[in-house]
Amino acid sequence: MQILQKLSLPSMGCGTWAWGNQLLWGYDESMDDQLQAVFNLCVSNGVTLFDTGDSYGTGRLNGRSELLLGRFNREYLGSGKENICIATKLAAYPWRWTRQSMVRACKSSAHRLGKNVDLVQMHWSTANYAPWQEGGLLDGLADVYE
Repeated sequence: MQILQKLSLPSMGCGTWAWGNQLLWGYDESMDDQLQAVFNLCVSNGVTLFDTGDSYGTGRLNGRSELLLGRFNREYLGSGKENICIATKLAAYPWRWTRQSMVRACKSSAHRLGKNVDLVQMHWSTANYAPWQEGGLLDGLADVYE
């Protein structure tokens, strides 16, 4: 029998869509030290929930937000470290339609984060445009949970 750890979430979180997104947010790798400072400031002030997604980052920087969060989490040494929760969303890409593809996607996110994902979500529902895809994605999330 698997015993699950209780997940405690703060009332406020920090979204990281812009971290790695050059097209919409003008991200540049020279900003990484500033983003580390933002991460540190958030955690030290009790904002320990970080929202990301496996699709955050553009072009060659795809997944950059998860990579940065993993690095920042490892390098943070201040108070509140034990409360850090990284929630990632797995994109419902057209080529991602089996339960195994969701498990692989979560493993890739965990690899980029350098740790198990604390909270996994499906980034968007396909129910309105590809309802046949939804079942495999949801089953995959259940497999990730197990």
